[in-house]
Amino acid sequence: MTYWVTPDEMSQFDRNTISSGTPGHELMERAGTRAAEIAMRMVPPGKGPVNIWVGAGNNGGDGFVVARHMRKRSYDTRVILAVQDARKLSPDCLRNLTRYQEEGGLIVPFAKCGDLKARPVLSVDALLGTGFKSKLRGIIADCAELIPQDGCPVLALDSPTGLNGLTGEIDQKTPAADVTVTFQAPKLGLLLPPGCGYTGTLIAVPIGIEVPENPLRAVVDFTAARKMLPVRPVDAHKGTFGQLLLIGGSEAMPGAPQLMTMGALRSGAGLVTLLVPYPAAPQVSGRIPEALCYYFLPGDVTSLPEPDRYRAVAMGPGMGPEEDTTKIVRYILEKWSAPLVLDADALNVLEGSHKMLKSYGNSIILTPHPGELSRLTGCSTDMNERFSAAEKLAKSTGTTVLLKGRPSMVFSSDGRRFMIPTGNSGLATGGSGDVLTGMIASFLAQGCDPVDAAALGAWLHGLSADLIASSSSPRSLLPSDVASGLGRAFKMVEAGLDDDIIHLEGDWNGRLWTC
Repeated sequence: MTYWVTPDEMSQFDRNTISSGTPGHELMERAGTRAAEIAMRMVPPGKGPVNIWVGAGNNGGDGFVVARHMRKRSYDTRVILAVQDARKLSPDCLRNLTRYQEEGGLIVPFAKCGDLKARPVLSVDALLGTGFKSKLRGIIADCAELIPQDGCPVLALDSPTGLNGLTGEIDQKTPAADVTVTFQAPKLGLLLPPGCGYTGTLIAVPIGIEVPENPLRAVVDFTAARKMLPVRPVDAHKGTFGQLLLIGGSEAMPGAPQLMTMGALRSGAGLVTLLVPYPAAPQVSGRIPEALCYYFLPGDVTSLPEPDRYRAVAMGPGMGPEEDTTKIVRYILEKWSAPLVLDADALNVLEGSHKMLKSYGNSIILTPHPGELSRLTGCSTDMNERFSAAEKLAKSTGTTVLLKGRPSMVFSSDGRRFMIPTGNSGLATGGSGDVLTGMIASFLAQGCDPVDAAALGAWLHGLSADLIASSSSPRSLLPSDVASGLGRAFKMVEAGLDDDIIHLEGDWNGRLWTC
């Protein structure tokens, strides 16, 4: 599991490491070496020059280390120095400038960068780190404006220049990165909008700084997701992976339960039963051959099946906020005891029913978007207020709450938080949440802990969307695409090849990065 930090905290952790005996220049060497490795995976040598834009601080020193290591591997490196007075260089930056220069590296003053004729194949943004808080000015602003004009992929060191590492706010001249390599731990601003839209693929690399674990700041990553995956024994049968009941749909919304079913099936559930109200049955029955399909009479609780055989139940998508839905949802909360996932209209009819959630005889996962959370709790859609409201809801009702958004966040009843860094704007379309509900319910049926089921489902849902968008566009992403793409997402997690990646964007083939 990865844990986010603030820039000020990381500065303190950095100082603690130095005071414990690791020199600052050694940490810089580690950071620059890891960043150079990623840069060399983005472009091969011999394809053209690499521009490294460096500032006066330690971020610029990291850039000099990158330039030196790439030059040793036969890359044509050109360091563009965004500093007018060398006396303003930090000691470790000056140390690495001198070393790079002594080894024959090319340094170009900013005033001369217009003389560089050959277009670069990669630009490295090492102007400013995550401690930036104000507005870009002077040479740094001019350089930040020129980086996108290089017309090539951009690798940012620790943070894109001009991005506030605490709030995620950006300067209007902040150059968007294709890849951001952040050192030791992701800084909060890299995970929040709008900043998260400027990092590209976010990769956190260890450099030997100790960051304490904090249950309020967990960020789900590849390593954590792999540990959450349900075990699949070689001698398994369909009963091994659980019987799952999905309840949803209406005559007007027959697609929602089908998308929920596809999410469940593509996530490994053993046997999935879809239960829809009678008016929707003709439009749903037989459409998904891998699932059983039955109907119930709207509002008639006597037409519901016996719940004992099911290891988990999900309901809500497409049911509509009618009184019939209220009857079904309240009856199940009063009489059943299977682990539950409640989404969409199953949430919309719960206003004022928090006591029913608390008294339920098993685990419940609630999956509201900000509007549904507002109806449940009365909170506004302000990010901090809704995070607080979701946390209070989880604690007061004993449920697990997945608050969907960017970023999505899982809140446990015992006070833990899990941030979900995956996903893109292609998920902002009707039906995406239905797929996610089916996925979470599937993991519950396979024996996952409710918190793990919610976190794993949301993380894989976002990863599938990111992988599809890497070779297409988020604009055309459909919820059914996300369900169909889950196999690729599972394979990437199971392979364990890219555990340093926090958020994936672009076309990654293991060596080269193309945008």
